[in-house]
Amino acid sequence: EFVVRAWPQFSAYARCLGMARGAAALGMVRCWPASRGRLMEVPVPGSARTVQVRLGTSDINVFVHVFRWGEYGWEFAESPRVIVDAGAYTGLSTAYFAMRYPAAKIIAIEPDEANFELLLRNTAGFANVQAVRAALWVEQGSVALADPGHGPWALRLAGTAGAGTPVPAITMDDVLREYHLDTIDLLKVDIEGSEKELFAAADSWIGQVDAICLELHDRFKPGCSRAFYQAVGDFRTEFRLGEDVLVLRDESRLCPVS
Repeated sequence: EFVVRAWPQFSAYARCLGMARGAAALGMVRCWPASRGRLMEVPVPGSARTVQVRLGTSDINVFVHVFRWGEYGWEFAESPRVIVDAGAYTGLSTAYFAMRYPAAKIIAIEPDEANFELLLRNTAGFANVQAVRAALWVEQGSVALADPGHGPWALRLAGTAGAGTPVPAITMDDVLREYHLDTIDLLKVDIEGSEKELFAAADSWIGQVDAICLELHDRFKPGCSRAFYQAVGDFRTEFRLGEDVLVLRDESRLCPVS
C-alpha cells in the first residue's frame, strides 16, 4: 500500500532528476522536512542548459509536464514571433519557449514573489525574455494572491478585496501598450481560474491575439470554459494536448502541422 501511494511522487522525481538522484532527493524530502524548498540544478533534456527546481514542491511535476511530457510541444507551421506567458510560475514554460523559439520576444508574467525570483534565475540566460512581476487581471492596481493549500503552482487571485498577499495587477491592454506589441502570436494562460474574468472582459485586446494555449480551471471557478469559448468565437481551429487547449484563428500563421 505504501508503494502504491508513493509511486506517483517517486515517478515524478525519477523523471525530473533521474532514477538514483530522484530516489535520493525524495528520500531526503520525506525523512528531512527541512529540505523542502532546497534548490536543485536539473539538466534540460536535449539541451546543454539547466534549470532549478525546489524539492518538495510542485516544481518537480511542472518540470515533468513541460520537459518530459511536452505540455507545450505544439508543431506550428511557423515559429511564433511574440509570446506572452501568463502564469509563468518559475519560468520553466518560459525557458522551454525561449529554447524552442530563440527569435521570439517573450513576456513572462508571474505575481508570486518567490516564484518570480526563481523565474528570473531560470530565464537569466535568455536575451529574448522580459519578466514582469504582476498578476494578469482585468484592471490595473492591486489584487490579492491567496494560497488555497495546493502548492506554489496553484496560487489564486482573490480579487481586489480578497484576503491574501497584495500584488500588482497588469492588464492585457497594458502588456500590448508597454511592450509595443501589434500582435501576440501565442498567448499562454495558466492563471488558476482567473481566466474567467480575463476572457469575460477581452473585447479590447483579443483582436490582437493570433493563438491561445491555456488550461481551464472550472474545478476551481465554475464558468471559466464558458467565458473563454464565448471570447474566442473567431478562433475556429482547436487542438487539445493533455490538459491544455490550443485555439487559433483560421488565418493563423501558426496553424499546427499535426
